[in-house]
Amino acid sequence: MSVLSTLFANRANSDGTTPNWYQRITALNAFAVWMLIVLGGIVRVTESGTGCGASWPKCNGRWVPPLEFHPMVEWNHRLFAVLVGFLMLFTVLSTLLWFRKPRRLLVFALLAAVSYIAQAILGALTVIFEVGHGWVAAHMGNSMILMGSTILLALFARIGAVPISEKSGWLKWFAIATLIWTYIALFSGSAVIGEGADIACPAWPHCSDANILPQNYLQWVNFGHRLAVGVADILMLLLAIGVWRKRRGDRLVMSATHVLAIFYVSQVFIGAFTIWTKASPAMKGLHLAVAAATWAALVVLVTLIWVGEPQASKIKKGSKGLSRRVFSRVPEPVRAYFALMKPRIIPLLLVPTIAAMLIAAVQHPPQGSLLGLMFWTVLGGILATGGAHSINNFLDRDIDAKMRRTRNRPVVTGRVSPERALWFGIFLSILALVEMWVFVNPVAAVLAILGNLFYVFVYTAWLKRTTTQNIVIGGAAGAVPPLVGWAAVTGDVGLPAILFFAIIFFWTPAHFWSLALVRQEDYKAAGIPMLPVVKGQEATMNGILKYAVLLLLSTILPFLTHSLGYIYLVVAISLGLLLVIRAIQLKLHPEIALAWRVFKYSNIYLAMLYAAMVIDRLIALR
Repeated sequence: MSVLSTLFANRANSDGTTPNWYQRITALNAFAVWMLIVLGGIVRVTESGTGCGASWPKCNGRWVPPLEFHPMVEWNHRLFAVLVGFLMLFTVLSTLLWFRKPRRLLVFALLAAVSYIAQAILGALTVIFEVGHGWVAAHMGNSMILMGSTILLALFARIGAVPISEKSGWLKWFAIATLIWTYIALFSGSAVIGEGADIACPAWPHCSDANILPQNYLQWVNFGHRLAVGVADILMLLLAIGVWRKRRGDRLVMSATHVLAIFYVSQVFIGAFTIWTKASPAMKGLHLAVAAATWAALVVLVTLIWVGEPQASKIKKGSKGLSRRVFSRVPEPVRAYFALMKPRIIPLLLVPTIAAMLIAAVQHPPQGSLLGLMFWTVLGGILATGGAHSINNFLDRDIDAKMRRTRNRPVVTGRVSPERALWFGIFLSILALVEMWVFVNPVAAVLAILGNLFYVFVYTAWLKRTTTQNIVIGGAAGAVPPLVGWAAVTGDVGLPAILFFAIIFFWTPAHFWSLALVRQEDYKAAGIPMLPVVKGQEATMNGILKYAVLLLLSTILPFLTHSLGYIYLVVAISLGLLLVIRAIQLKLHPEIALAWRVFKYSNIYLAMLYAAMVIDRLIALR
């Protein structure tokens, strides 16, 4: 009786917010559905759909199948589906009993229930009656509706009864159109797998070397999916531009846009590599998993666009932000040591590493699994970079205490002692060297640790405190990642890798000096001889313009040496000219706001440049 009283007491509040236990259950439900889709994809890509024969729900007439690969894959998928069913039942019943208001919760709970039942029926039909591929595609299409409804249920359980936004009218409907078309593109991808047309068009983006357009039914199924994805690409890009123009002040919407961009770009590249690897089961499974995550991120973004800014402010005030709330549950010592690694900087260094690996793999296919090699290389990069940053926290603790943006670092605040920060950094660095030496190759391991040592001893301990050229020379440490990525695949350092190194080397001064203009008071207080502090704003802006021009020229070299093609050249020149124009604007109008714009654009510049490199090589692949 006391349990029921507690549950009834935890009904939704007047604003629609729900108790923590209900929020956790709905979130777990959404994640479980995503996992169910991934497991279903594994069944399909391993061709285990008939592993249990025509019996259902039993497997080959038995409740527990023999220890054979295909029956076990299919049986585990069914077992997980049953577990998800119990979780779904509990979630729906909880909603019906206690959380009928706001009405959205009830609607999405019932939609999830109906979708789950339909999913079970479609799954049974495909097994018992061995229906055609169209029914298999419908099974996958319904799974996206199921996942979308569970995600919306979890989202509204957390944000409550927020009103529909009256702003950005055209953007809301364009977001809906993008969502619908993306669903069509995903459905067409399911049809490709269902019809067995994975490699019907062996080239990319055209169908084959002999024919640009498809010549038979299976090729049209494959190529039709590519066309649908191509339209989705354009819609996604236009949606991102629209969000930036209309809703860039809404931090939650922008965060959702960034997450969607990461998933979607990854999905496009994985799709291309699926063709390159002749549709290996691992790549097909990864392709499906990321596609489902992309769909989930798009559903969240479209919803946030519709409900508007009040929802973002509610989450910020009521729960200190979703990510902050989740992160706050991590034990304090773990958070402190994690902060020593400067996790926000690490992705900027990993992007060139991954791009260099992909480009090298196109030209020099590795003997083993590229995905496995990428995993170990990225892990080694995280360890090496985190180790260097941890030692940096130890060495810079005196000046970090004098700067606003660094005064809350763990060593400064006393959350981690200086000695422990030093030993933690040394441990990570040694671990990175051993891990990459064993699982990647010695050349990549040595390059990674050299970048680590250069950052610690040359930049942090010497250049940073002694010369205005600290960023210029010290930028070599940040330019090492593409060398590591290239060496991880090829075992040596080729000309393209050296050119990629040069690009980051010339990019670094323009990037950091624009930030130094914004933070110059901090550097002055800490006594760091950054260029704007010692030689003034004019000299700094001249330096930014000079290195923007050098960067533009250096990005042309990969084309001139035949390392990259015309697609890369057009993008590189366009991006480089825009950076030069912004540097000129900063020189003519020396304002802090313009310096901040140059800094933010430099981040986007590097990511887009390396994306253009990868796309250029994929399109050039024959």
